[in-house]
Amino acid sequence: MKAFSRFWLLAFATALSLSAAEAAQPKWSFVVMGDTRDLTTDTLTGISPDLALLAQAIAAEKPDLVLHTGDLINGYYTSKSSPMTGKYREMLENWKAAIRPVYDFDTKKGIPLYVIRGNHEDGKFMTESALKKAYEEKIGAFMPQNGPENEKGLTYSVTHKGARFVALDAYSTKILKVIRGYVNESWAESHLASGNAAFTFVFSHPPAFRVGTSGKSPFPDLYSHTTSRDVLWKSMKKAGALAFFCGHIHLYCRGTVKGIEQVVVGNGGANTVSYDPKETDPLIAMHYPTSNVAATQIKTGYLLMTVDESTGTTSGVQKLWNPETRAWETGDNFILATTPNRSES
Repeated sequence: MKAFSRFWLLAFATALSLSAAEAAQPKWSFVVMGDTRDLTTDTLTGISPDLALLAQAIAAEKPDLVLHTGDLINGYYTSKSSPMTGKYREMLENWKAAIRPVYDFDTKKGIPLYVIRGNHEDGKFMTESALKKAYEEKIGAFMPQNGPENEKGLTYSVTHKGARFVALDAYSTKILKVIRGYVNESWAESHLASGNAAFTFVFSHPPAFRVGTSGKSPFPDLYSHTTSRDVLWKSMKKAGALAFFCGHIHLYCRGTVKGIEQVVVGNGGANTVSYDPKETDPLIAMHYPTSNVAATQIKTGYLLMTVDESTGTTSGVQKLWNPETRAWETGDNFILATTPNRSES
C-alpha cells in the first residue's frame, strides 16, 4: 500500500513539474507590418487610410510586441499640391496618432513597438537631413539605443523571453558617403555572434534577395550589394536566425535561402505591385506565392507570428483585409523550426 502511495505521489510531483516547465515556456506572439505610407503623392496625411484599421486589428491580437519594417510615412514622396509637402514631423505625428491602439508614444504605454527606418524616412536619392532628423526625434528616440554610435535608435537589438530581434538600418552606412543600401556589417556580425537566444529574428526595410520586383523596387536594396548581403546572411546563418523580415516591396511573399526565411511584409497600405516568379532571385526557394499575382489582388494586411518555446517552433499566419466583405481573412500560413546547429559547415 505504501509503495502504491509513493508511486502516485511521484507521478503527481512529476505532473506538477511538467506543468511548471510548460508554464515557464508558454506560447507568445508578435506581429510584423510595413509600408504604411499613403498610396498617393497628393496625400492629405502622409499615411495610409488603412493604418488605423490595421492598428485596431493588430491590437486585438494582443501580441507581446510589434515590428514595423519601415516606410511609415510618405516622407519625400509628395506632389506640390499636397498640403503635407515637407511637413515630415506632421506626417510622423499623424502616424503616431493612427498607431495609438497599438502603442501610445505620448504616455509610453501599450504593446511594445519596434520600428526600422525605410527609404521614405531617409530621402529619394540620398539622405535628406530634415527628414532623417524628424524621424530620429519622433520615432528613433523611442527605440532601443544599444546600436552603433552613429545609428542610435536606427540599428539596435531587443530581447524578449527566449527570442532576440535585431533591427538593421539600411541607410546609415554608405559608400562614398552617397550610395546607400548597406547595413552595418561589423556591428551585425559581432552582435549576432553574441548571446544564446533560442530564436533569432532580423528585420530591415529592403529585401536581401530579389522577389519579383523588376522595375518596382527603388534602388538600393540589400541585394544591390551582393557581397555585403552575403556577409550578413552568413552571420545570420551562424547565429541560427530563423527569419529575415523586410518590406519596401508593396506585397507579401516569402521564401527560403540557405535555411533562413525571407518574409516580405510590404502590404501595409501603400500602392501595391504585382508579383511575377520569373523575376525572383533563383537562389530563393519560394513558398508563397508560387504563381503570378496582379497588383489589384494584393490586400492590406499584417503577419501574426506565434512562438512556441517548448517545441522550438514559430508559426506564421497572414491576416488580410477584404474591403468588399469588410472582414479579416487568413492568407499564407507556415511553420519555422529551430535546429540544434543551423550554421554552415
